[in-house]
Amino acid sequence: MSAMTVPLSHAHRSVDQPRESAASTRPCRLVEEATAPSEWRLTDRGIAVVVVVAVMILTAALGVIGLTAVRVTSADYGADVHTSQVDQH
Repeated sequence: MSAMTVPLSHAHRSVDQPRESAASTRPCRLVEEATAPSEWRLTDRGIAVVVVVAVMILTAALGVIGLTAVRVTSADYGADVHTSQVDQH
């Protein structure tokens, strides 16, 4: 976001101010630029959430891999594949 300068004129010039003062001709800044970008800070609670999510994903992955390994190494696995190939010929 960039700053934009807008010149402002006074409505009543007769109120104890000279006609052409430096304050009336100087532009006024309405928006200030950000001085530093925001930084990410991870609290203890945030670290705990990340660890819990990682453990849940790891547990699910190991469960799927384990069930697949049990199914592939079972005695019935080769029989299903062999009979379906024989029926097609």
